Amino acid sequence: MIQTRHWLLAATIAALLVGGPALSAHAKTTTQHGNALAAYNVKRYKTVKNRNLFVKRYAFQQSYTNIFQTSPTQISSTKGKAVTFKSNVFLPVTYQRSADWGNPQSEVLTPNGNTLYELITTSSQSTTGRIVRYNLGALRHFGITSTHMDALRRATYDHSVGKLTATDKAILKNVTVGPLFNTGHGQSLARNPKNGQLWFIGKPGAVKSNVQQVSTKTLKPSTKVNFTLKNTVPMGSNLTFDKHGKAYFFTYSNGGWAPKGAVKIYQGTISTKSVHFHLVMQGLRYAPGTKPQSMAYNAKRNRLYFVSDSSLASIPVSKLGKLKASQVEGTNLNGHREFEGLQFTSNGSGYLLVNKGAELMQTTHATF
Repeated sequence: MIQTRHWLLAATIAALLVGGPALSAHAKTTTQHGNALAAYNVKRYKTVKNRNLFVKRYAFQQSYTNIFQTSPTQISSTKGKAVTFKSNVFLPVTYQRSADWGNPQSEVLTPNGNTLYELITTSSQSTTGRIVRYNLGALRHFGITSTHMDALRRATYDHSVGKLTATDKAILKNVTVGPLFNTGHGQSLARNPKNGQLWFIGKPGAVKSNVQQVSTKTLKPSTKVNFTLKNTVPMGSNLTFDKHGKAYFFTYSNGGWAPKGAVKIYQGTISTKSVHFHLVMQGLRYAPGTKPQSMAYNAKRNRLYFVSDSSLASIPVSKLGKLKASQVEGTNLNGHREFEGLQFTSNGSGYLLVNKGAELMQTTHATF
């Protein structure tokens, strides 16, 4: 017993020295049998011919010359629906070592805009990462959205070099750093507004996949559901929920019975016991961009958003399966940033997570 305690103590100390607890596991696991995807007739599938605002892959650009920037930047629409996003919060890129928080993959923003959950992987190709929770409501008092936009980045940088000021310490009291765990690619962190649960897809792009619930207190997985959509249909890499608790993800068609490059939309339910989806039998003929980066839901407008780099598309939930081309909105944007996530507050204000450097950008329009 004494040896076991000594081993546990040593493991805990070692984990803390490398930046947090060891990879968390031991989530309560359920394995679902049978297909999680409802059967469908491919001959009945159709697409709506939306405006083609496809953006090709490009080299990602950084927005700063000094990481401790204090002036906001912005990106604006160049085609389609008008929108401008302006820097709201410059998120940390360094916490324990240089650029260790430089790979944000997804975000969850609570409806009141006061709490942000950011999923960060340890490197661009890593499937290991953590969730960081920011109390934005409290952090705003330090001027991180106005007069001292560099304050949050400076506090985490000072933490990395062991030179925390009193202000740094006060700021970091409102930043909760979760433990490392196996995140998959990490693009899919989403909040179900019906019950407040956080979920992500543990194995995106896999036939045998899983979804995992994350505790909002411990910031690590608490429940895992293993499932197979269908042996010929891999799980997507993005996830969102509408106000009724219905879950959604989307993929791009590789051709065959659906036009190549079309957006396939899936709707279903996710719980701690089971996963069920069905294919919406109408998709979008033209995808917004090369890579599906994220999916979002705006309760104010009751619309789903498909996020690609510098290109966004959206549709009304009430018209799923019976869309007209005029009901599909699309936007191309400048800046050549990497788009990592999109969230909306209850008043319809949009918050875009972008990289190089990591920041949260807010719409200047009332709704988008």
